Amino acid sequence: MFFVVKKRNLSEIRKKIENGNAQVITVQELLNRISDGEKVKFEDVDVVTTATKGLMSGIMGIFSFRLSPPKTLRKFTEVSINGIQAYPGPCPNEYLGIVDLILYGTAQSQTRERYCGGSLFRDLVEGKTVEIIAKSSEGEKIVKEMNLQDMQFAKLMGTRQAIKNYNAMINCESYKVDTIFSCLPFEANKSQITFSGCGALNPFQNDPEFETFGVGTPILVNGSKGYLIGPGTRNYIEKPNMMTIARMNEMKPEYMGAFKTSYGLEPICSIAVPIPILNQNIFNNLVKSDRDVNLTILSLVGREKVGEATYGDVWENNFLMKFDPKACKNCEKCKIIDICPTNAFVIENKIISAIDRSRCFNCGTCVRLCPDAFKLDLKSINFEGQDIPIVLRQSDRYGAINLAEELKSLILKAEFPLMSPTGKLDFAEFVK
Repeated sequence: MFFVVKKRNLSEIRKKIENGNAQVITVQELLNRISDGEKVKFEDVDVVTTATKGLMSGIMGIFSFRLSPPKTLRKFTEVSINGIQAYPGPCPNEYLGIVDLILYGTAQSQTRERYCGGSLFRDLVEGKTVEIIAKSSEGEKIVKEMNLQDMQFAKLMGTRQAIKNYNAMINCESYKVDTIFSCLPFEANKSQITFSGCGALNPFQNDPEFETFGVGTPILVNGSKGYLIGPGTRNYIEKPNMMTIARMNEMKPEYMGAFKTSYGLEPICSIAVPIPILNQNIFNNLVKSDRDVNLTILSLVGREKVGEATYGDVWENNFLMKFDPKACKNCEKCKIIDICPTNAFVIENKIISAIDRSRCFNCGTCVRLCPDAFKLDLKSINFEGQDIPIVLRQSDRYGAINLAEELKSLILKAEFPLMSPTGKLDFAEFVK
């Protein structure tokens, strides 16, 4: 008996794109087709687009812009943008009047409430003007306003992104905990669960052997064409992640921003990665169901593993929060008007009149606190024989699906390059 080896190369896929007959689908479309009983085969798919949107603390902005005329000041030693401390350098740009700097996505503003680096990055992408306060080595203070278009260089770099899904958290202690893993203080005694991760949509879940992407692979970062640099920090083979870089001026605000937790603000970021189906093994490795993706349950304090579930327990076409404005009109005083972690409520006459969908994270906080006006099946996880309610989702599957659709559209229009990586991803065997 002879077996035909099923494979294709990137040139063949590019030719099909050029001819308008390439089969490009998102992972969510693949899941839906399989769920509907279709037997999808290697021949049916040329490219699958993956994506994730969530809280990604390891991002930073890298900027370069002019603050003074040449020959006037030696260098700048202190810089803040909208009250957020930045770090000038490493290049001193001596007597050029230009400053190079980095600014962390997690850094909190000293002059604005509920404002961090993630908030700033979104403001810049939205075209807003920001205030820059700088001090030179001579002690001279400069205050200047500018927007993204005024900057010579502005890129977003991710040091640890698109982690091969994350974890669910449960508080096993007898006391509440303020933490980045909850919007409100995390209730005690194993009474609630929060989780992160887009499950079957995650890039690493769909190419666990790293056959299709690696160093230099073009990707989308918040809607902007960027690149995978290599493995990110704190990586190891069982939980890989990536470093990325992309231009800010091509990003879209709906994929980024800040998320308020009970222990401060965390930045939001979105990543999409194409997976060309070059051989049968790559196709076989595609996730066919969220039930196939493990979701580890950790103890909030200490991060010890205490249980196991799957992303099928938390994701099941329950991606979009629905809002009934009529319910709000019946309230004398809204108790949750300030509680949205992404400031997505549109307020009129002291009541919520609509949802800013470009900001809504579909996290479920509003559903938990006001189920009459907000609808979303947050589900529960069986833990130690009890059904423990999920009270918060720190990944936005709906947003990730939209980004995967965007990447699919760009590929079909031949506006996104499909390229072989220049190098393999080399992950550590364990975390030291």
